[in-house]
Amino acid sequence: MRNQYEKQEKVLWYAQIMIFLGVLATWFNHMDMHTFYTINIILSVISIISLTLDRFYFSEKIGQKVHNSYSVAYGLLVIFTLLLVILYAGILKIDLIMQEETKMIWALTPALSLLWKTKFIAFREWDQR
Repeated sequence: MRNQYEKQEKVLWYAQIMIFLGVLATWFNHMDMHTFYTINIILSVISIISLTLDRFYFSEKIGQKVHNSYSVAYGLLVIFTLLLVILYAGILKIDLIMQEETKMIWALTPALSLLWKTKFIAFREWDQR
């Protein structure tokens, strides 16, 4: 049964790689900023959902321990993504984040989610050897 959950987790990992590549494609593509923000906020929210599944569902089913430092990092990433959602909705305005020169900030959630998943999958397989 554990093997089944590991395979499902890897599918989410591959999906996260594709999400990150999508974020990079929007960064290199010359599009208007509203379209850029829309695409990247959707990809960031999907990344957080995927990371939440990994953090609370797959880690438990596989029996992989999540250290407190990773729980703190997860919480900070969720808060950062919520800040991006609030900025996108127009509830709050921070000019530094909404400039074209700093648009790579919008790629942090998918990038850090990919790093999280890579760390958990790679080190688990390393530890099993």
